[in-house]
Amino acid sequence: MAATSDIGVLLRFYAGKQNSPFVSHKDFVDYLKRYAQHNIEETPDLAAYLGNPIPQLEKALEPFIESKQIVMLDADSSKKMIFVTGYFNTVFAERYKEIQSNPSVPFPTIQDLPKQTPMEVLVKTEYADIIFELLKNQKSDDKSLYAIGVPMNLPSIIFPGNVPVSILINASLEKMQTMLAKPEYHDYYLKKLKVANPNKEISVKNFFKQLVKSPEEALLSLKSSSDCYYFWGQLCHFIRLDYEKVKDFTQEDINVLQAVAISEIVASFYKNESTKTMQQEIAIKSVQSKMKQPPYFFTMDAILKFTDAKGVPLQGQYSDEALKEFLQKETTDANKNELPNMLVFKTESGKRYFIYKEKVFPLVNRMCDEMHDTVSQILKEEWYNLLTNFEKTNEMTDDKAFNSRLEKEVQKNSPVLHTILNATFLSVLNSEIVGASQGPHYATLFSGEDLLPYSTLLMLNRQSLLADAKILLPFWYTIPILSWIASLFAKKPSAKKARETAEQAAQEESEDTKKTRGKQMSKKDSLISAAAKLESSIVPEGSTLERELNAYRKQWNMMITKEAALDLTSDVNSLIRDYTRKVLKTLNAHTLTIDRIQNLADTLCKTPNMQKITDQNSLYVYVQLYMIYLVKNM
Repeated sequence: MAATSDIGVLLRFYAGKQNSPFVSHKDFVDYLKRYAQHNIEETPDLAAYLGNPIPQLEKALEPFIESKQIVMLDADSSKKMIFVTGYFNTVFAERYKEIQSNPSVPFPTIQDLPKQTPMEVLVKTEYADIIFELLKNQKSDDKSLYAIGVPMNLPSIIFPGNVPVSILINASLEKMQTMLAKPEYHDYYLKKLKVANPNKEISVKNFFKQLVKSPEEALLSLKSSSDCYYFWGQLCHFIRLDYEKVKDFTQEDINVLQAVAISEIVASFYKNESTKTMQQEIAIKSVQSKMKQPPYFFTMDAILKFTDAKGVPLQGQYSDEALKEFLQKETTDANKNELPNMLVFKTESGKRYFIYKEKVFPLVNRMCDEMHDTVSQILKEEWYNLLTNFEKTNEMTDDKAFNSRLEKEVQKNSPVLHTILNATFLSVLNSEIVGASQGPHYATLFSGEDLLPYSTLLMLNRQSLLADAKILLPFWYTIPILSWIASLFAKKPSAKKARETAEQAAQEESEDTKKTRGKQMSKKDSLISAAAKLESSIVPEGSTLERELNAYRKQWNMMITKEAALDLTSDVNSLIRDYTRKVLKTLNAHTLTIDRIQNLADTLCKTPNMQKITDQNSLYVYVQLYMIYLVKNM
């Protein structure tokens, strides 16, 4: 042993040398003094134990006493002893090595400890608890000595923390295998399993054959096969029932029953792990499915709030590591010269979104359609005001300025669309889609390698917009002489000045008005406030509730004629209003949450009338938005 100043190591070495866990305090002091004198040059820290080592030794022993690694016996007498727990970690670790080579060697039990052994050094625990704990995460621990309690009043198994739990499990399987290999037991228990499983004779035979011939393969099968859990449970149950009839157990009987108890718990552990794995896989698939539904792009916070069909959050059904691994795989794994299945982009505000690449073009198409209405309305109103004031801008007459203005409006009103249109992955994705079979379903966004002008993307024509703005003007604005005369007398403040005036008026709002707004809200006001908060969480960045409603309505309402489309929208809105009016009686600001809205929308969408609509995903989002709209504006 290399020289050391660690008292714990020296105590275990000395106890092993004495072949006893009981170490005389006086003898150890003498040994420590000689050891320090002999190794002082190699380990200078041993200088503390030269001369009179007792004070320094007592101080060094304190943490070991607190952690039960040692126990002081007869502390007030001249025969003071040190009980070294680690001695048994070494001794019983050797016993488990013997069991590996000879399964007939019994497990060490509490009866193998000397009578004077202080029981407080043992970590007493039930076999189910400790097996589950060690299988989940065992760290090599030469400080712990477990006393594993097993059923049927059998002696507790002693298990050192520095021995891998796999050795205990393999030893249990080999003990069972040794018993079942005997002809009188083999045929008896095989027949019992076959009778209990009349339609699974082949599976039972294969399971039993594998266990008897190769316990290691049986364990591997247990980790992956669902049928094995059932057969394991039955076999252990049959063995235990038979042994309950025995009055006096032999050492071999105790061996078998201890092995059965441990094997049964191992089977239960892997069954639970398999169930969790399956549940986690289902939850991750649900996340994947929801990410392919409107609105198609999601922040990490939104992903963590996904719920299953029953409204239960998916986050508790998978681990953080599983979600991270899923997202990592989806955003990095890709075929040669292709983008990964999932793309990531970040808006100017810093929000990070995930989107499946197959949903990028449908999203762009929807948002461009949405921006067509929004931007055209903004420009028509602004240009009308400018023309009324006999003013003009470059964007009215120049295509380049017009496209620049359109980009600014998209950037302001739809940051997500603007980010995607300027993303580096868009041109690559466009090439993939155009070259794939699904290409004809999407209109290309590029001309060669260049992105199409915003006027083309939004399907907005500068001349048409200007004509629409002019048509709203009084007739005399189109007569040059009359319009020139009118401009001398009727010129109004510019739109910019009007905006500045409005902002100034808003800033000059009286303190009394602000205090009035800060008064305690009624239930109605609190519901409206809660709906406004929900709006901010469900409506994408830069968009509005009305714009989202309009966009999703166009997706689920595919009626050809205008009258039919209006009638369908009216019918759906009526259903939502009636349903919302009923549930409002049970809602308050605290219960009006996004989960509650989603549950209500899901329930309503499953009604027979709503099921007739083909695009259920878009309808589901529309119902949520419209409910929030109703509460916000009630």
